[in-house]
Amino acid sequence: MKLMVLDGNSIVNRAFFGVRMLNAPDGTPTNAIFGFLNIFARLMNEEKPDAVCVTFDLHAPTFRHKQYELYKAQRKGMPEELAAQMPVLKEVLDAMNVRRYELEGWEADDLIGTITRVCDERGWDSVIVTGDRDSFQLIDGNTSVKHIKTRMGQTEVKLYDEAAFRDEYGFDPPRIVDLKALMGDSSDNIPGVPGVGEKTAMDLIQRYGSLDGVYRDVDALDVKDGVKNKLRAGRESAVMSYELATIRCTAPIDFTPEANLVAPVDNDALWTVFKRLGLRRFIESYGLTPPKQGGAPAEGKVFTGECVSCEVEDAATLARMKAAIAAAPVAVAFAPDRSLLAAEPAEGEPAEAYLIRETSPVWREAMEALCAPEVQKLGHDVKDTMHWLLDQGFGTGGWQFDSALAGYLLDPTASGYEIDRLTEQYCGFVPAAGEPDGGQMSLLAEDVQTLAHVTSEAAALFCLEETLTPLLRERGLERVYREIELPLCPVLADMEKAGFLVDREALAAFGEALSARIGELQERIWTLAGGEFNINSPKQLGEVLFEKLLLPAPKKTKTGWSTSADVLEKLRPKHEIIGLILQYRELAKLKSTYTDGLLKVIGPDGRIHTSFQMTVTATGRLSSTEPNLQNIPVRRELGGEVRKMFVAPEGKVLVDADYSQIELRLLAHISGDETMREAFLSGYDIHRATAAQVFGVPYDEVTPQMRSSCKAVNFGIVYGISAFSLADDIGVPVREAKAYIDRYLERYHGVREYMENVVKEAKEQGYAATAYGRRRPLPELAASNFAVRSFGERVARNMPIQGTAADVMKLAMIRVFSALRRECPAAKLILQVHDELIVECPAADADRAAAILKREMESAASFSVPLTADTGVGKSWYEAK
Repeated sequence: MKLMVLDGNSIVNRAFFGVRMLNAPDGTPTNAIFGFLNIFARLMNEEKPDAVCVTFDLHAPTFRHKQYELYKAQRKGMPEELAAQMPVLKEVLDAMNVRRYELEGWEADDLIGTITRVCDERGWDSVIVTGDRDSFQLIDGNTSVKHIKTRMGQTEVKLYDEAAFRDEYGFDPPRIVDLKALMGDSSDNIPGVPGVGEKTAMDLIQRYGSLDGVYRDVDALDVKDGVKNKLRAGRESAVMSYELATIRCTAPIDFTPEANLVAPVDNDALWTVFKRLGLRRFIESYGLTPPKQGGAPAEGKVFTGECVSCEVEDAATLARMKAAIAAAPVAVAFAPDRSLLAAEPAEGEPAEAYLIRETSPVWREAMEALCAPEVQKLGHDVKDTMHWLLDQGFGTGGWQFDSALAGYLLDPTASGYEIDRLTEQYCGFVPAAGEPDGGQMSLLAEDVQTLAHVTSEAAALFCLEETLTPLLRERGLERVYREIELPLCPVLADMEKAGFLVDREALAAFGEALSARIGELQERIWTLAGGEFNINSPKQLGEVLFEKLLLPAPKKTKTGWSTSADVLEKLRPKHEIIGLILQYRELAKLKSTYTDGLLKVIGPDGRIHTSFQMTVTATGRLSSTEPNLQNIPVRRELGGEVRKMFVAPEGKVLVDADYSQIELRLLAHISGDETMREAFLSGYDIHRATAAQVFGVPYDEVTPQMRSSCKAVNFGIVYGISAFSLADDIGVPVREAKAYIDRYLERYHGVREYMENVVKEAKEQGYAATAYGRRRPLPELAASNFAVRSFGERVARNMPIQGTAADVMKLAMIRVFSALRRECPAAKLILQVHDELIVECPAADADRAAAILKREMESAASFSVPLTADTGVGKSWYEAK
């Protein structure tokens, strides 16, 4: 039989500092709990113990503090974010039926020692899990230690039994106490022998066996006189350190291994705490279900009664359906080969659900009735639904609610917005996936299992609409939801369906040219290296550069030499091979991602149909996938070559419109900086105007180098750039970069005040917001960890700017889409990339389409500085840009 005992404080500390800040819906920090549970699950899977328990320290003096007043005196207090998680973690462990041990006056190590002693006496094996080395002294024939350590962000786990310990240390496990008596332990403030370090202490114990062996005759030791003098002077400290480092296995705890046998979790208690913490992943991994009582919300539309469910197969059922959907809002949910419509019931009457199959004789007529713009519809991921409807030839009007978008706006940093996740979080139940069960909701009274999931999903939409709509209003998010996000859905669906034409032959030829160039570079690199090797292997490349060519080496990591782009850029002047390797990497990525990758996703119509993601970024910016057309390089020459492959069909052209410096214009408006506002109002080149301010020279005397440096400062300020990063970007010393930033903030004092005030305001509110009310929660601002807090401050400064720019772009897309339909119906909006929109239209309509783009983009919003959009026309994306 085997028992696993965890050093709770050690593991949770490593989890806290190893996992980015996470928060529950109520703001409770959860990163340490999340990390601890991940480690625990991994350990249980690896060790498969018969019994398990966890020990914790208590915040109280122990007998060691009484023995040595300075014991652990240097330790800082537990961070507030971690302290808040400790009682919650213990609540989780209790719900998991994992016993925990803690005792005032005793450390967790002593409890572990006592636990393993009792296991030995009962004939049990035990494995200790800890990040500290103190427990190594407990290793014997029945006890091993699983040691966890973190190095350079990577967690390493090593199992020590007696043999593994001797191989590494060269003496028996109990002698780790003798080692610490000599070298001390800075983490516990155990003094050891002053002046004796780990290397000397290891050598002494390996040669003389123990502390007693070392002190048996100091004069006879085969060491330098200086070491002997330190040993003599530090003997008393060594003896005290030995006592402090010794784990006492006699703690007065009530422990038997059998009382800690692995037991089933308490489903109701664990589900409740995980739900409160927003740890849905663990609800799923533990297979938890909602408690039988209280599984449905106390108020609102809860469909637990009878449901009239039928298939729309003839004129009679079609007429019933039309009457139902005309009378009240309806919720629409989809199954793989069918759509299900659930009509909202009248008070005290059964719900009505209609299944519309594609095989039905009246399918098209039923779908046209459902898609009529006057029919108010609720849905989930409405943009995707609209895309499907467009593919089938139906309209996209009448959608009043999208639970995914509502959930996203309320919590833009959540890991997902699945309907069952939202229903559980906001309504207190999980939609039934099959047979109705206790507190789970179901619309079904009849035995129609194939309808159970989509029916309950449709019903969940009613509850979500009733619950989330007031929350959106309460948090000032209704405008973003009603005026930006929902109206954007049909625009994006139409763009996805339209796609972007690609010159397949030209793209394939470009890929072949890249392959030839990559081959040439490979041969030149091999020649300079003196032999063939895998250039894509960091290990082999590191050996060639730093062991064969003997270039200045960076610090070696546990996996070998670092050959990152940053490392290679610094080595570029040292050897010709470096520039070739960087060029090889760039071309290889370009080929795999932007030629081979794009060729794979060209549709039968010769066009690439990207998918726009509305609920991914916390700032509100759109992203695209399958493929991602927003990360095609813009400024590099080869990136431009890829854009040449995106073309207009015969007889048509592409019209491109790009906002000019929108984020800087928004910075000028939001900060109220008069100097920056005046530059934009006067039509000056903002980067040249900034350089004139920063360098104190007339506008006309600004050099290209001055302008370039201040351009980097202008854009960097929006993102909270540091002097170090700016120095790296523009190739100047850090001191010079800092001077640029200081002079910038001195001249643009409104920007400086904004940067200070917006962080202060975000700390008070707990979030940063755009001009339209979109929020980004910032629990990081309350973190005690400097790096985490600094990240929060950068986001607080950036979110109002970048998020407002995203909102403006979305408003512009809605306006452009509508104006093109009215004034230039042959033109189609086909792509949005950051601050850029692309329209495909007949060549004869190019000027009209360009005028519409410019007009609608520039009038999408009104600020104290003008928005400007530059337009271009061409047969390819490259030409139009």
